[in-house]
Amino acid sequence: MKKITFIASLLLYTISFSQIRINEVDVDQEGTDVTEFVEILSDSPNFSLEGYIVVFYNGTDDESYKRVDLTGYVTDSEGFFIIGSSATPGVDISIGTSNTIQNGPDAIAIYQDEVSNFPNGTPVTNVNLIDAIVYGTNDDDDPELLAGLDQTVQYDEDLNGNKDTESIQNDGAGSFCVDAPTLRATNACILSIGESKADVFNIYPNPASNGYIYITSKVSGAKNISIFDVLGKQVLKNSLSGERLDISALNSGIYIMKIDQGKTSATKKLIVK
Repeated sequence: MKKITFIASLLLYTISFSQIRINEVDVDQEGTDVTEFVEILSDSPNFSLEGYIVVFYNGTDDESYKRVDLTGYVTDSEGFFIIGSSATPGVDISIGTSNTIQNGPDAIAIYQDEVSNFPNGTPVTNVNLIDAIVYGTNDDDDPELLAGLDQTVQYDEDLNGNKDTESIQNDGAGSFCVDAPTLRATNACILSIGESKADVFNIYPNPASNGYIYITSKVSGAKNISIFDVLGKQVLKNSLSGERLDISALNSGIYIMKIDQGKTSATKKLIVK
């Protein structure tokens, strides 16, 4: 009976462990950034945030500069919860009046842990990590933040050249897009049933063995390509106007490829033999 009880408790813990995620972040607006926010979304409405914390990391030293204890709070009837500047509409926890969230390259992470374990100056860690995003505003990638938070992509709020008027939004398919803010509403890039952002792009040959691949797309415009190794280190970055990409510099192995084209973004696995 004790064994069954333990397994059941472990199962419940695992389920609760993955029920919330970072849904949207807006870190840069015109002027002094008075409506910055982080939006959390739970899989179920009115979800208890007991035992969860949000930690903000500075890309300059890859250490924390702010923490927010979510104990005692619940998400709303739609599953949303907002942390941000005091002027942010409907903010649940205010963390200041302006310039409260750094613009990048920085990171935001959710943990299921004791808030006392994350004083300011805590080095980046993936222990008890629930979800994270590494972001910037037209900044070089921060490999330490990416690796420390088990991420492969640093998202750019200035992807479309509109960092002051757009936010970074979860697309519901394991990636993020950049579009006009959708505070407490469905993100602009949420896919329709049956669609997949990954289906917009096709990579071949994959596995690749001849030093190049082709990337075709259902949308138009230049493709911004970033390729990361399994440790999260960026090993190739290129802007592609055609379809053929030279990967002759890559060693044999498994890589993660991030493709950005206009407002469409997708992540794919690439195997090089």
